[in-house]
Amino acid sequence: HRAPMTASTRARSHVDFSRRFASLRARASTSARASARESPAKVQLEMSQCFALVERHGRGAVYLGSARVPETHSHYARTRELAKDIATLLDCTTWSGLGPGLMDAATRGALDAERAAAGFMILLEAGGARQETREHPYLPRECYLNTSFFSARKHGLVDAGVRSALEEKTCFVALPGGVGTLDEIFEILALLQLKRIGTSHPVPFIVMNYDGCYDGLLEFLRRDMVGYGALAENELAPHWIACDTNEQALAHLRDFYSI
Repeated sequence: HRAPMTASTRARSHVDFSRRFASLRARASTSARASARESPAKVQLEMSQCFALVERHGRGAVYLGSARVPETHSHYARTRELAKDIATLLDCTTWSGLGPGLMDAATRGALDAERAAAGFMILLEAGGARQETREHPYLPRECYLNTSFFSARKHGLVDAGVRSALEEKTCFVALPGGVGTLDEIFEILALLQLKRIGTSHPVPFIVMNYDGCYDGLLEFLRRDMVGYGALAENELAPHWIACDTNEQALAHLRDFYSI
């Protein structure tokens, strides 16, 4: 037989029950919010589709750059020429986010070289609702994939630039750009630094420092972050190279691949 509950015991029991009930209610609320989100299975599906697109078109040169640079800007013409020359030199597919600006310059450069171009177009938010689809203005539909999730798009771009075989010739090319471009640059740089990019062989990563547009960023990393202690001296040097001109970038690739 259980001893009769005293007033203090009943009070403690009530407090314990209230806490358990509050915990269960919080978990139920969290579960409801999670179920209202888009399913992780959709992200996984998009990643699989990105990998399949890379498998169909082959890995190659991956370009990261601003969507806001107009065709009249000198960086557009320089990027188009660079993409043409790299596609010819490495005989590879050109990959990007297939937006306007410098991404378009890279795509057109590949076509100028009569090489393949492909990529991943992010579905944008318009008036609070995500686009159902996007059509590229001139590439065939089989050359690109619409993605709802930036994570899937990033996985696709990384996969397009890694090397699974020694004979593969790939590279990552960072062009001038804003926040989105910087996000992609530092993700790839971190993966290279931490040896988590998933490549079987080294991959060149070139930062196109046209007209010194990345001078401030590079100096910040070399001086301020080293001085602060977040980076060691020359810690990033093995993972990327800054080039002021297309000629420097092409010379680096020739040296890297002994072409």
